[in-house]
Amino acid sequence: MPSVPKYLLHACLPDGQEISAEISHFPCTIGRKPENDLVLNDSSVSSHHALLMLGPDGVAVLEDRLSTNGIYCEKQKVSTLPLDRRRKVVMGKVTLEITPVDDDQEEDSHPSATVSRQSGAGLGGIICPHCWHNFRLDEFLFISRHQSLIGDPVLGSDAQQRFLPSRFTAEGNAIDAMGMSCPDMACPRCHLRIPQAASEMPPLFLSIVGATASGKSYFLTSMSWGLRNTLNRDFAISFADTDAVNNQIIDDFEESLFLNSDQESPVALRKTELQGELYNQVLLDNMLVNLPKPFMFTITPAEHHPRYREVKSSMSRTLVLYDNAGEHFEPGMDSVDNPTTQHLLHSDTIFFIYDPTKDVRFRKLISGSDDFQLSTKSRVQRQEIILTEMISRIKKYSGLRSGGKIARNLIVILSKCDIWKQLLDIELPAEPWKWDPAASTCCLDVEFLRNVSFAIRTLLTQVCPELVTTAETFSGDVLYLPNSALGHSPELDESGMSGIRPADIRPFWSTVPMLYFFYEHGFIPALSKELARQHEDTPVEYRKSGDLFFVTIPGLDQPLRVPLAYGGSQLHCPDTDIWFTLPPAKD
Repeated sequence: MPSVPKYLLHACLPDGQEISAEISHFPCTIGRKPENDLVLNDSSVSSHHALLMLGPDGVAVLEDRLSTNGIYCEKQKVSTLPLDRRRKVVMGKVTLEITPVDDDQEEDSHPSATVSRQSGAGLGGIICPHCWHNFRLDEFLFISRHQSLIGDPVLGSDAQQRFLPSRFTAEGNAIDAMGMSCPDMACPRCHLRIPQAASEMPPLFLSIVGATASGKSYFLTSMSWGLRNTLNRDFAISFADTDAVNNQIIDDFEESLFLNSDQESPVALRKTELQGELYNQVLLDNMLVNLPKPFMFTITPAEHHPRYREVKSSMSRTLVLYDNAGEHFEPGMDSVDNPTTQHLLHSDTIFFIYDPTKDVRFRKLISGSDDFQLSTKSRVQRQEIILTEMISRIKKYSGLRSGGKIARNLIVILSKCDIWKQLLDIELPAEPWKWDPAASTCCLDVEFLRNVSFAIRTLLTQVCPELVTTAETFSGDVLYLPNSALGHSPELDESGMSGIRPADIRPFWSTVPMLYFFYEHGFIPALSKELARQHEDTPVEYRKSGDLFFVTIPGLDQPLRVPLAYGGSQLHCPDTDIWFTLPPAKD
C-alpha cells in the first residue's frame, strides 16, 4: 500500500508572521477561522478558503472553496491546482509555498537549480526580465566569448553568438565552438543576457507608471539611493546592484544627484526617451522590437538579521524595476513592435506617480507659491487617463473581465509633496519606522501609513475624484502615499532649463513606497500596536456594502465612505477630531 505523501507548507502573512507546517493528513482545510486544520489569521483570507485533498493518482490537489479573494498561481486565478511539484500560490495577501517532501529532498543536491526553478513561474522555471518569456532552466543559451564567433540572428551582426552548450568546464561554464569558457547566459527568445543572480533568486517585478515629466526618474533614483542607505542600517537587509551593466544609467543618475563633487551648480536628469539607451532593440517574430532595459537589484537578509537562518532562502530575491517614458502609457502607443509596457502583466506591485502640480485644481489650493511648476505656463495633464490606459492594457493582455479587480496592490504616489503637504492635517515624520527591541530591528509603522493614505484619499476625493475611482475600480487594495524625490523645488536658469543644486536635495519618504512593498511580502515587520501611535477611539456605527464601509460619524450629515482595505486600522475622520477603528473586512 503506497505511503501517504507529505507536503511542506510555508506561509508569509502581511504582518510579517511566517507559518511553517508539514501536511500529511487529508483532507486538510485552510482558512481564517480557528476550526481549520491550517489557520491563516488575516482578513484577506476567507473563513474557509481552501482544501487540500488527495487526488486519485496520490498527488494532493489544492481546491478553492468559493473564497472571496480566490487562489492565484503564476498570477492566474485557479479553482484547483495539482501539487505535483513546488508551488507558490497567493490567497488574498498571504503567500504560500507548498513543496512535496520528496521533491524538496531531491532538489537539495542541486541548490542553484532549485532556486532557479522557484524563481520562475512553476511550469517554465525562469521569466526573462527583458521579454518576459517563460522557459525551463535547461533552455538557457550561453554567450560565446571568442572574437570570431560574431553575429546573432536576434541581436544583430555585432553581437556575440548565442548557443546551446554540449560541453562544460569543471566550474559549470559552457564551452563555445572555439573552446573558450563562457559563463554568461541569455534568454532563448530575445537572446539578451540574464545575470546569474537573476536566474538563481526568485524575482519581484515592479513597474513605475506616470505621465510625462511627472518625476519618475527622479523618484526611482532617490528611492534606489535611499534603499542602499536605509535597508541595511535599519532593517538588516542588503540591497545591491544585481548587475552593473544593467544598472549603469541609474548609477549615473545617483552619482549626479547624490555624489556630485560640485554641490552648487544645478543638475538635471535627462528625460526618459521613447527609444535609445533605455531600450534594447531585438528581432522577434521577424519584427524589430524595442524592449525596456530593466534595473535589477539583489535583496538578501544581512548576516546580522535577527532571523537570518530562517529567512535566508525566502528573502533572497531579485528586484526587477521598469521605468518607461510617460508617452508609452498614452492611448494608442501600445503596438506589436513596441511592447514596452507589457511588464505590467508580471508586476507584483505597480507604483503610479501622480504629480499634483500638473492639476489645475491642486494649483488653486497652493496659491501664493512662486514655484515655476505652478505657473500658468507649465504643462497640465489629465493623469487619470494614463492610469486608465494602463488598466486597459493589463485587462486586455491578462484576460481580466471588465468588472474584475486585480489581486495586486496599487500604490499611488503623490510626488513633490514639499509643495503641497501643508494641505494634509497630519504631521509627517522624516522616517515612519521605529526600532523595536522585541524584533531586534526597525519596524514599519503600517498603521500610521494607512492613516496617511486615508487622509490623502480624502483629499483626492475632494480635488480629483476621478483618480480615486479609476484606481479603486482596478484594485481592491490601493495605498496613497506622499513623496518628494528632491525635497526642494528645482530652479530655472537663464536659458529656461530647470535643475536643482545637489546641496539642496533632501529626499522625503523616497523609500517608503518600497518599504511598504517589502512589508507586503513579509520582508519587513510592522510596528507593534504598543509602539505605534495610539489615539482614543470613538465608537461608531457602520455598515458594509460592496467594497465600502459606510461609517456614521457624529456631526456629519453623510456617512464616511471607507474602502474595506482599511478595515482593522485606526483612522482619523478628516472633518472632525474623531478617531475610530473598523473591524477587519470579513466575508
